[in-house]
Amino acid sequence: MKYYSLVVLLLSVCIGCQTTSKTFTDAEISIVPKPSSLVLSQGSFLFSKATTISVQNESQKPAAKYLSDLFQKSAGFPISILENKGNTAIVFIKDDSIKPEAYHLEVSPKKISIKASDAAGYFYGVQTLRQLLPPAIETANSNNANWTVPSIVITDQPRFAWRGMQMDFSRHFFSIDEVKTFLDYMALYKLNTYHMHLTDDQGWRIEIKKYPLLTEKGAWRVESSHDKTCNELAKTDPSFIIDPQHYHNRDGQRMYGGFFTQVQIKEIIAYAAARQIEVIPEIDMPGHLKSAIDNYPYLSCTNEAGWGEIFSSPACLGKETSYEFTKNILSEIADLFPSKYIHIGGDEVNIQSWKECPLCQKAIKDNKLKNEHELQSFFNRDIEAFLHSKGKRLFGWDEIVEGGLSKDATMMWWRNWAPTMRDIAANNGNDMVITPCFEYYFDAKHEVTPFEKVYNYEPVPEKFTEKQATHILGIQANLWSEMIPNFKRLQYQAFPRFLALAETAWTSKEDKNHDDFQKRMAIQYNRLDALGIQYHIPAVTGFKDKVAFLERAIIELNAPIDGMTIYYTTDGSVPTKASKKYTGPIEFSETTTLNTIAYRGNVASDTRMALIEKQTYLEPVAISPKSGSLKRWTAVKKFKVVDSISLPKNPEFTSINEISLAGKEGLEQLSMVFEGYFYAAEEGLFEFATKSDDGSLLYIGDKFVVNNGGNHSAIEKNGMVALKKGWHPLTIKYHEATGGGALDVWFKAPNGTKQVLKGAFIGE
Repeated sequence: MKYYSLVVLLLSVCIGCQTTSKTFTDAEISIVPKPSSLVLSQGSFLFSKATTISVQNESQKPAAKYLSDLFQKSAGFPISILENKGNTAIVFIKDDSIKPEAYHLEVSPKKISIKASDAAGYFYGVQTLRQLLPPAIETANSNNANWTVPSIVITDQPRFAWRGMQMDFSRHFFSIDEVKTFLDYMALYKLNTYHMHLTDDQGWRIEIKKYPLLTEKGAWRVESSHDKTCNELAKTDPSFIIDPQHYHNRDGQRMYGGFFTQVQIKEIIAYAAARQIEVIPEIDMPGHLKSAIDNYPYLSCTNEAGWGEIFSSPACLGKETSYEFTKNILSEIADLFPSKYIHIGGDEVNIQSWKECPLCQKAIKDNKLKNEHELQSFFNRDIEAFLHSKGKRLFGWDEIVEGGLSKDATMMWWRNWAPTMRDIAANNGNDMVITPCFEYYFDAKHEVTPFEKVYNYEPVPEKFTEKQATHILGIQANLWSEMIPNFKRLQYQAFPRFLALAETAWTSKEDKNHDDFQKRMAIQYNRLDALGIQYHIPAVTGFKDKVAFLERAIIELNAPIDGMTIYYTTDGSVPTKASKKYTGPIEFSETTTLNTIAYRGNVASDTRMALIEKQTYLEPVAISPKSGSLKRWTAVKKFKVVDSISLPKNPEFTSINEISLAGKEGLEQLSMVFEGYFYAAEEGLFEFATKSDDGSLLYIGDKFVVNNGGNHSAIEKNGMVALKKGWHPLTIKYHEATGGGALDVWFKAPNGTKQVLKGAFIGE
């Protein structure tokens, strides 16, 4: 009888443990970036009003305060912070054996300990704890009552020292409150470097006391070309509405603009520092300086502001006043920013104006320089020496490599098409940050730079030696704001790519796994929802951009994220939640325009349109062409977009054996037309696809099959066509606009696999 009573008592205690101390599973845990080591155990820790934190030194207090403030905001009660108390539920412990920024987090049902050797390590331990808490911790005045975290042991450290994000304030401006919100996002995902692009041709965004016109005049503008484009897009897409808070009446005109005072900059720096984030200023020079030259025209070679063929006229490097002006500005910047680095841009300089300037040519001769690139390097070295005198180091975009680098300069590699800049810098002993435009420019459309592309990019070149790799400080993504006119649009462009970047920046290459990351992302979306982030969701899948059929087509739609609801229309209208809900495969017997959208709560995916086209077979031509080659016509600076390309009356073609840019790489404003024949080895529905930077169009006979038009980075588009067996006329148009350049063409035969369009399948 006593034994039975004991069993009942033990069962009661066990049941009580289960109700008060939940045990989590791996599937319930989502930490981004992925920690170095994570071990789950039984039970969980419950935060309450009685929970207290013990700190031992000053370096632990910022992290402890951050955790306390989280609970004050969301739960309505702070976590009390006590000094040198050993009996608290949460303890911060100094461990000098742990590397800088690393931490060891241990959670049991009764205690939480965070070990680290520096303030950053404690802070990142708290950010991991934050991600273990329910997403409601991100919401002010939450009604959540169960603040539970799993029993867990985590050991963690970052891969790269530089884990950066950049915001561009010149093209479109953002408020100080929006900056602070963005810094909070960075803190959550353990990013530690905030690059502020504060000046450019379109606006000067920081107070310089010695030159008041920079903000009195240079911070304001009438409608720019970017503004006009955004306003046009906003007619059908509200996310492009320009934030009205940045319009002001100045001198009787409605003008766009704004700037940060030096007091506000200090506030941003302090806010970032409390989150272990260093703020790096960028003041562009000697190019991208029009907003300054407009108001101090003596800086230019011609004593007036202007534009070259593509870029603005730079400061004259044959005038001492240009050096004096830039140093005076940098003197105030150096005093204001505690950062180790000051970024001077140095990209996209219009050297043509220096070629035509007698003073610049005299400077080249007097200083025994070879060319205008070396003139820019001469300027850079002079500025670098000045920055050294202020205790700073020079940072610049990879163009600063072209005229020669000093041993101390650091560069940001952004031009995918200029990989030798990385090699030169590494071999010269210069440090660099990897920020390639094809992977880490988050202002690019998501279809151009998808989430997976960001995650899968490896920033350390495979051919780099261990010594060369030591010069890669880390990685950074950039948000150039030409087409980002408000903070919600900035969120949309940044997320969820932001998390993919954060994982590459922090997690070791060996520990990264895309499938595992996608599982954790499924939970992270709940946290993004709680943060109020307007993140991007890709379009519905399951069909081609153009679907061809003969009698009927059956389309099965797939949601981009599990749990989303799909809606569609077949009348050409844009689908909403009021449209027809997708419940199963859709059958088509007539040509129809299909529009689709998916919803995750109130967050919508991209809309996607496809032409579902009823076709009849195209007849082959009675010809036996020379197989294995095509004809190619080329023009430079004749057209601005692929859609406008037309052949002259007597075009000169050359014979080629592949569809590529071979022999024409690196040319800007390059246009091409490929003509020849495609061999359909059987009768049926063929799929064609082009991947191009920028635009490409593919025709079979007079049939427009693939529309990959416009100017954009490398994206793939596809289409289908019904062909009878035999040779069919083939035309491909291609255009490259401003840099890069890529063209690949594939096809897939009925029931076949995707293969490159070449060899026996092409003819001339």
